[in-house]
Amino acid sequence: MTEPIVTTSLGPVRGRSAARSIAFKGIPYAASTAGANRFLPPQPAIPWQGIRDATAYGPSCPQLVTPRTRIFEWLSSEAALGEECLVLNVFTPAADTARRPVMVYLHGGAFALGSGSSHVYDGGALTQGEDVVVVTVNHRLNLFGYLTPLANTHPRFADAGNAGMLDLVAALQWVRDNIARFGGDPGCVTIFGQSGGGAKVAILMAMDEAKGLFHRAIVQSSSSGFRVQPREECEAATRKLFQKLELAEGDFDALQAVPAQTLLHAMQSVVGASGGQDSFRPVIDGRTLKRHPFHPTAPEVSASVPLMIGHTRTEATFFLAADPTNFTVDGDEARQRIRRFLRVDPAQADAVIAVYEQHHPGAPGSELLAYIASDYLYRLNNITGAEQKVKQGTAPVFAYEFAWESSVLGGKFMSPHTAEIPFVFGNVALARAFTGDGPELPKLERQVMKAWAQFARSGNPQHDELPAWPTYSLETRATMVFSADTQVVNDPRGAERIAIAQVPAFHPGSSLYAR
Repeated sequence: MTEPIVTTSLGPVRGRSAARSIAFKGIPYAASTAGANRFLPPQPAIPWQGIRDATAYGPSCPQLVTPRTRIFEWLSSEAALGEECLVLNVFTPAADTARRPVMVYLHGGAFALGSGSSHVYDGGALTQGEDVVVVTVNHRLNLFGYLTPLANTHPRFADAGNAGMLDLVAALQWVRDNIARFGGDPGCVTIFGQSGGGAKVAILMAMDEAKGLFHRAIVQSSSSGFRVQPREECEAATRKLFQKLELAEGDFDALQAVPAQTLLHAMQSVVGASGGQDSFRPVIDGRTLKRHPFHPTAPEVSASVPLMIGHTRTEATFFLAADPTNFTVDGDEARQRIRRFLRVDPAQADAVIAVYEQHHPGAPGSELLAYIASDYLYRLNNITGAEQKVKQGTAPVFAYEFAWESSVLGGKFMSPHTAEIPFVFGNVALARAFTGDGPELPKLERQVMKAWAQFARSGNPQHDELPAWPTYSLETRATMVFSADTQVVNDPRGAERIAIAQVPAFHPGSSLYAR
């Protein structure tokens, strides 16, 4: 069988036909970020002669890699790591002249980890089942994409603090200029992402450079504050890095000469090995990012862009699983853990706990910990984003909660962070160790996948396998609750929403809902 060839603006690429779609992998959308390009905005890719092989994934950004347990293997990627990471992957039903909706996925992993080449992000099922074109993107992460310059840093590095976001703009520009050659419609582009990817979607909605490059947006499980930082916090992390490397503070030219692996080791030493590498993330710099996403004074870059936004019911169990005792703790010990987690005085924490106890009678302390941590870190943030978008009043907002519960870990996993991803991509079969089994899975997979694709197609996720899905409003707070019995609920768990909103924000300097 002749493999498909598409001529892009940079040269021809050869993809591979599969049972479900045609895949083109590892296509450069900008130049290597190594050497003299490190910390600079993305530079134009060099056109190539001849047909470029696009049958294997390209490199992911250098990062600190943690081995995954079997439950999380579906999130892993076999791609190499390297600074030649500005590549993307295209999945299409056919490389023809049809104008299909385009869905550009931005991976999670905060702003520190991850890859658009993870197994579960294979767009074949979504492409075949819903007649859309799927694009997944690699871009710079951690200090390679988000190292804030200091006052004495040379002006050419002025955008280093948001270089990773500018990479995504470059990827969207590539989509605009090339996706029609892959059977997609450049005038119907949806950006969607989960966790850190959801935050990237939200930030793009506030970036002048991204205006007009997408037409719908889906934010899945974005965590507290949409993960942007005030400049002073970002500069503090930069100074620590220079001190660790024993380089003149602010000398980004010297940093360009440091081997990537040395930078990663220094970063690990600076922030610790427990996920603190997320200290390097987007900064409100007054240039690339002028205001907090969805803030009332943010530029109305995306005022006309419909938004779908939501979370899983117990996001935090994904992280609580690192300590098995979190699933067995009860009584006073559970109460103490919740108090420490909320970081407020015991009386205020106990008042929050009392509300959750009232609405979850008989629930063990481990479940209360999961509900409270999930609402504090994720749910409240997404609700606040929906509220701010509704207040703009210029485009519809649709809210969802993914409440289906996995059967793994004896059911203690409930509805963890990332739980909806296999359903969105139609790849539940690839994530059985995470989802478990159940007769309701095929129907729920269809409901979710079709909702995401229908939103990409029309700006409204409604389809014939769902109950009527109203837009979100401050009066009704209508939310589609995906589960074995999917239904619309007005203001689900409203009392808990109000209670947790009284707790000061997790990231005080950056959150929309800081008190």
